[in-house]
Amino acid sequence: MTVDFRDYFWGEKNNGFDVLYHNMKYGLVASKELAEFLRERSNIEENNWKLVSKLAKQASSSCTQGTFGPLWVLLRTTAEKLATLHLQMVQKVSDLVKEVTKYADELHRKHKTVKEEEGSTLEVVQAIQSTSITLQKARDAFTQKGIELDKLKKESASAREVEKAEQKLKKAQDEYKVLIEKYGTIKEEFEKKMSLACKRFQEVEELHLKQMKDFLTTYAELAECNHDSVGQVHIEFKRQCLEMTVEKLLEQFVLNKYTGLEKPVEFTGVMEVESVADVVSASDAGKVTNTGTTPSNNQSSIKREGFLRSRRDKRKEKKGKKKKDAPQDNTSNKEEKSDTEEKEEPAKSKTPTPEVDDEGYCVRPKVETWDIDKGSSFYSSSDSDSDDEREKKIRVEIKPLSNGSGPMSASVDELRATVENLSLSPIGNMPPRRAAAAANTHMKRSQSVSQQIGGKAIGDMTRALNTTQSPTGSSASTPTGNHPYAPLQSPTPPITSANNKYADLGDIFAEVGDMKSNPLQKRQSSTPTSISSTIIPRPPSRKSEGGVRSPVPSQDGIEFRASGILLGSSRGPSPLTIGMADTIPLAIAFHEMIHSFFKGTDENKCQVKLCGDMMISFPAGIVTILTNNPSPAQLSFRLQHASNLECVLPNKQLLNVSSEPSSASSWEDSVYEFDMSALTKLLRRQSEENPSASYFNVDILKYQIKPKTGAESCPLQLVTYWKCEKNHTDLRIDYKYNSHAMHLPSPLLNLNIVVPVEGTVTNIHTRPTATWVPDTHRALWKFTELSHHSERNGVGSLRARFEVADGPGDPTTIAAQFNCEGTTLSGIDFVLVGSGYRISLVKRRFISGKYVCDGRHAEAKTRYSTPSNPDC
Repeated sequence: MTVDFRDYFWGEKNNGFDVLYHNMKYGLVASKELAEFLRERSNIEENNWKLVSKLAKQASSSCTQGTFGPLWVLLRTTAEKLATLHLQMVQKVSDLVKEVTKYADELHRKHKTVKEEEGSTLEVVQAIQSTSITLQKARDAFTQKGIELDKLKKESASAREVEKAEQKLKKAQDEYKVLIEKYGTIKEEFEKKMSLACKRFQEVEELHLKQMKDFLTTYAELAECNHDSVGQVHIEFKRQCLEMTVEKLLEQFVLNKYTGLEKPVEFTGVMEVESVADVVSASDAGKVTNTGTTPSNNQSSIKREGFLRSRRDKRKEKKGKKKKDAPQDNTSNKEEKSDTEEKEEPAKSKTPTPEVDDEGYCVRPKVETWDIDKGSSFYSSSDSDSDDEREKKIRVEIKPLSNGSGPMSASVDELRATVENLSLSPIGNMPPRRAAAAANTHMKRSQSVSQQIGGKAIGDMTRALNTTQSPTGSSASTPTGNHPYAPLQSPTPPITSANNKYADLGDIFAEVGDMKSNPLQKRQSSTPTSISSTIIPRPPSRKSEGGVRSPVPSQDGIEFRASGILLGSSRGPSPLTIGMADTIPLAIAFHEMIHSFFKGTDENKCQVKLCGDMMISFPAGIVTILTNNPSPAQLSFRLQHASNLECVLPNKQLLNVSSEPSSASSWEDSVYEFDMSALTKLLRRQSEENPSASYFNVDILKYQIKPKTGAESCPLQLVTYWKCEKNHTDLRIDYKYNSHAMHLPSPLLNLNIVVPVEGTVTNIHTRPTATWVPDTHRALWKFTELSHHSERNGVGSLRARFEVADGPGDPTTIAAQFNCEGTTLSGIDFVLVGSGYRISLVKRRFISGKYVCDGRHAEAKTRYSTPSNPDC
C-alpha cells in the first residue's frame, strides 16, 4: 500500500501540520544520535586495536630462541593482523561518522529552508484554528439566543422583551453568517496549502529515511566485512598452527642451532709425549692432504698453541701471580724443570707469562716464528728454498681525532646504508676446518644484521603495485603513459570500413593455437622458451581527451618482466625489523582484463574472453636479505578457487611446478616453487639497475578464465537499438550492472560509453546529457560509478537523437571502458606453502579491454522506433 500524507493529517483540531513539522525535527535528532552511536562504536574498535596491539607487543617481546620460537612469531603476526583490522574498522567507521555529521548539518539547513517556505502555511493553519474556535463560539451564542427567545414566548413575556430578544438573535445570526463565510474562504486556502505541505514533508521524510538506511547498510557491510576478515585471520592462524608440526619445529631448531656433526675422538690409553706429537702431526697432515698440501710439524704445534689460548693465558697468568709469591727456591726449581722440558720437546712453542702494562692491560706475548720448508705452506707463492722465519704480527693503533677536525655528523640514512652493506668475510690464512668455521660464522653474523623497512611500507607497496609495467620488459622506475590500467580517457575511434571493422576483434577471439596445447612441465627449466599461444595484449596508452587510440598490437609470445619502482630514496625508520629468521612480507597483485563483443539483442551470441596475471612485489629492504642469504627459505604457493581457470602459464624462468595438472579442477592441487637462485639473481640485477627503488615487481603467472554462458561473465551488459533515417539517427542503449560476473560485488568506476555517428551531425538531443566530440564525430557518456546502489539498481537506458545533414547513416560499433577495484572476475587467491614468508598486502582489480556492442546484428523488428518526445 502506498502511503500518502495528504490522506492522514487533517482532523477537527487541524494539528496535522504541527505533527509533520515536529516529525521532521525528530529526523535531525535521529541523525545526530546515529552519529553518536557510530562514534561510540569507533571508540570500541580503537580500544580493541590498542589492546590487541599490546598483545602483539607482548608476543614480540617473548623469547624466540627455543623450539617454540616460530610459534611466537605466528602469534605475533596474527595479533598484528587483528590489530590492523581493528584499526581499519576505526578509520572506516570514523569516515562514516563524518558523513553522518555532514548530513546532519545539511539536514538542519534544509529544515530551516522548509520552515521559511512553509511560513504561509503555518499562518493559514493558525488562522483556521482561531476561526474555528470563534465560529464555534458564535454558533453557541446564536443557539443560546434562540433558546432564550423561545423561553420568553412560552412564558408570555411582554412584547418589548420579546422584541429585544429577537434583535439579539438576529445580531448573533448575522455574526454567525459572517464567520461561516470567512471560515469557508480560509478552509479552501488551508486545504490547498496543507496538501502541498504534506507532499513536501513526505518527500523530506522519504529522502531522510533513504539516506539513513544507506548509512545503516554501509555500517552493516563494514561490520560484516570486518567480521569475515577476523574470521579469515583465525582460520589462517589455525591452518599455520596445524602445518607447524612438532617435527617441523624440531627441524627448524636443528637447522638454526646445530653445533656440529662429528662426535669426539676416542682415546684408548695414555701415550708418551713424543707419540702424542707424532699422532697429532699425522692427523693434521692427513686432514690437510685433502686440499693438496702437506703442512709441516711446526704448523701443527702452532695449531695446538692457538686452541683455547685465552683460557691457557688466564691460567698461566694466575700461575704467574702465584710464582711471584712463592719462595725463590721453588721458582728456581720450576725454571729448571721448564728448561728441561724445553730441551726435551724442542718442537713445542713456549707460552710465557703475560706481562701487564701500567694501565692494567695484558701485553700480548710475541709469537714464535714459523719454520716454513720448501713448498710446505698452503698459501706459499714462492718456489725458492727459504729457511728464514716469518713473523705474524697483529698491530692495532688507535689514533685520536685531530684538533682541527669537526665532530662526526653522519646521517641516519648513511649509517643505515653502511650497516646494510656490512659483509663479514672469512679469514684467508686459516686451516681448512677453521676456515669452514669462519665461513659458517660469517653466514650467521650476516643473518643477524637488521634491515630497516620504510615507515610507509604498506602505502608504498600499494603504489608499487599500481605503477607502470613497461610492455617491452624494461625496468622503468617511473610511471609512463602506457600504463595498462591507466584511467579511461580516450574513447574508441569510429570504424568506417566494413572490411577492417572486426580486425582487432579477430586478434582477440581468433588466436593462433590453443593455450591448452602447452602442458606445464613437471620441472621447468629456467631458460626462457617461446610460447605459441597468444595472451590478449594489454591496451595501449590513452592520450588526451578527443585523441585517437591506436589499435592493440598482436603478440606472438607471453612476456614476463620485473621492474624496479622508484618511489623516492627517503626511507624513514620502521618498527618492522627483519632478520634471517623472521618471515618476509610479500605483496600480491591480481590484474585481470575482460574483452567482450555484444551482437545485437541476443546475449547468447556474445563473445567473451577473460585473462589475468599475478605479480609479487618485494620491498627493497628485503631484497638485501634475500640476496645475501646463501640458503633462503623456499618460496612456494598454491592457487585457491581456481576451478574456473581454463589455462595457467607460469613464468618458466622463475617457477617450477611440482605436479602437472590433469584437469582444470586440479589447478589448486599444483604447487608452484620458485627457483630461488634465479629469483635471487633477478632481484640482485634489478637492485643494481635501480639502487634507489623501494620495491621490485615480478610477474609470475598468467592465466585465462573460462567464460560463462552468453553475457553472464560480463559485469556490464549492453544492448543497442538503431533507427537511421534521412534527417536523423535515433539510438537507445540499454545497460545493466551484473554483480554476478565478479567474485565480490564492487562498483564499476570511470565508466565511459562512446558512440561514433556516421554523417554530418548538426544537432543532438540526449538523455541523460552526453558530450559531443565534433573532431571525432562521437558522443560520450561519462559515469563516475555504476553499482547496485545506483539509480534503478544499475539498470537504465541512454537515448539520443542525432540530426544529420547527409543521412541515412549506418549503425556503428559502440565501445565501453571501465575499471573495478578490490575484486576480480576469477576469484582466485594466492596461498603460501611452507614458512618463512607472509602476505602483507593483496591488490585485486580488473579493467575492460575491447568492450564493444555492434548494432548491425540486431534484427529489423527489434530496431528502436522514434521516441514519443522528439527532444529525448
